[in-house]
Amino acid sequence: MGGLGISLAGFAGLFSALHPSTGEANPAVYRWRIRNIVMSSIQLTYLGFGAVALYSVTQDVVVTSRLVSFVAAGLWVVDVIRSKPGPAWPDDTDRKWAMTSTLVWATVMAGNVVVGSEGHLQFVMLIFLLGPVLIFIRAVADATRPTEEESLT
Repeated sequence: MGGLGISLAGFAGLFSALHPSTGEANPAVYRWRIRNIVMSSIQLTYLGFGAVALYSVTQDVVVTSRLVSFVAAGLWVVDVIRSKPGPAWPDDTDRKWAMTSTLVWATVMAGNVVVGSEGHLQFVMLIFLLGPVLIFIRAVADATRPTEEESLT
């Protein structure tokens, strides 16, 4: 997962290439997307490699699963706290939906603090992939959407 996280961070470069050079795109949304793709990917890298390092110290899968899941849930709660209204969130309904879904995933992750399951931890890591992947998919869809002029021809 650590290697996947660093690879996903590289997608920020591709994302930058897709950003239109004209002034039509919302620069706040663009900055938010870049920041979140990179930050989420680096967090996944540290969680993945950190889980391996922590396991090598504790030699206990349950303790490792609980601690890494706790950190993951905390990172997602911090993400909700940073999701303030502003130009990156022009539609407050979208922002509230994103905050709610993030809290749900944080709760799923926090559940493994009690359970301590290795399979649950792997699921938590896959959830961490979901955020940057969905942002990137949305950016590709926006970048390849025909302009109004192209739609008329």
